[in-house]
Amino acid sequence: MVTALALVGALVAGCAPAAPTTPTTPTTPTTPTTPTTPTTPTTPSAPSTEKFTFKIQTSFDAANPAHIYGAKICDAVTAMSGGRLEFKPFTGGSIVAATKEMDAIDTKAIDGTYTCTMYNLDKWPEAGLFSARPVGLTAEAAPVWFQEYGIDFINRMAAKYDVVAIPGICPQPPEVFALSKKNILTVNDIKGLRMRTSGDGGEIMTRLGASVVFMPGGELYEAMQRGVIDAFEYSSPSINWAMSFQEIAEYQIFSATRAPSDPLVFYLNKSRWNSLPADLKAIVMAAVQSVTREQQMWIDNDNIGATQRFADFGCKMVHLPPDVERAVIDTANAFYAEKALTGTPLYKEILESQVAFITASTQQSSLNTPAPSA
Repeated sequence: MVTALALVGALVAGCAPAAPTTPTTPTTPTTPTTPTTPTTPTTPSAPSTEKFTFKIQTSFDAANPAHIYGAKICDAVTAMSGGRLEFKPFTGGSIVAATKEMDAIDTKAIDGTYTCTMYNLDKWPEAGLFSARPVGLTAEAAPVWFQEYGIDFINRMAAKYDVVAIPGICPQPPEVFALSKKNILTVNDIKGLRMRTSGDGGEIMTRLGASVVFMPGGELYEAMQRGVIDAFEYSSPSINWAMSFQEIAEYQIFSATRAPSDPLVFYLNKSRWNSLPADLKAIVMAAVQSVTREQQMWIDNDNIGATQRFADFGCKMVHLPPDVERAVIDTANAFYAEKALTGTPLYKEILESQVAFITASTQQSSLNTPAPSA
């Protein structure tokens, strides 16, 4: 009996729930690192309220579309910046002599210009490669080469001057070969011709026998009237018509050999450019790219009408004879072959870059040019 009771007791004891373990005080969760209070997003610093004023003198007179569009770049910068950066445009000669703007930028007499780089052959032997280069870049190829390579080359060339070229050029269409009082029928007609020209084209025409002089575009009308010169090159029909050159040159002699394009470049004082905040620099670059593109489209379209206006006025519209074109091309090629041997290392580098790009872009163009059978 005792044994039975002991056994039942043991069974009951075995079925009894174990005494509850006193729960350990739950670990107080560590206070979450103050929930990373999202750091107040850094508010972009408000644009500086500092105002800047730049004096921009183009190389051209008021009637020249090159000045008109240079002034449009200035107006666009002023408007886009809400007046924080004011670009004040001036015509060539207003502050310093026309075409002499680069020295004035370097000395801070002016703060910028819109110009042809070749006007600076007196300081940079490479300058002729960037404007109206005979047998050079076409108006189609020039904007691409300048954007990808040329502006960098210019800034390397000008490194010792306090100037900087801004990306975005207006290539301008091929120039009229010559506006002349008499026709050019043979190479002999160039010999002794008193002709205004500039850049490397002046050297080519000199080698062909012309008596070459240089003067700013604003002086050409009077120089032709007074008989100081017999002929001149300046630009395409659109620009030439705006300058009233139909009144002084009976012959409009066409050929892209001397100047297949004539790029205009916007320059600023480098120190002042570097002092601008990033947003204003972006505005300047956007304005230059946009307005130069607008300028090229306007010239390309207006050239069609301007050519007809010259014809309607009574000017004789002629093409340079093939044998004269061949003489120009051969003379230019010989000139650049010499320069490749005697020029500065930078000159050779720029020339090689242009030649390679012209070859490649010409091949690319030929692949896309339709050649249907007759």
